[in-house]
Amino acid sequence: MKQLLSMVAIAGTLAIITFSSCTKEDPATAPARIAPSIYPPAPIQPYANFELVANNWVNYGGQIYVNTFKGVIASANASSYHTVTVFLNENGELTQISQRNYSYMGNELWATNSQADVSIFYRCNTALPFGSLNIRIEVK
Repeated sequence: MKQLLSMVAIAGTLAIITFSSCTKEDPATAPARIAPSIYPPAPIQPYANFELVANNWVNYGGQIYVNTFKGVIASANASSYHTVTVFLNENGELTQISQRNYSYMGNELWATNSQADVSIFYRCNTALPFGSLNIRIEVK
């Protein structure tokens, strides 16, 4: 009697496992049950924007002129996990000059940054061909 009762219990357990596993869907292939949003995602807004004028150029000898904005991103980049992007702003048109060299007036223009400062560099063989540049700095 005990054997018969154990066999019935085992058979019942196997039947439950078999039938319940047949109705499960693989999560990777299950159809999405969430309707897509009709609204586009919000654009990522910069953490901070700075509109500056580079007009304090220093030549340390040689062909490179440097304008440094000291401490300009220190408060906005306090965690040091933000991305800093520097643009040349000419008549409202932005051209990225950070992370690459840009040919400006026939010479090289680029920008670098530390956790606090942004430096603009211009390499030319003659005197600086401009007095100032409009610069936009975005900290995201």
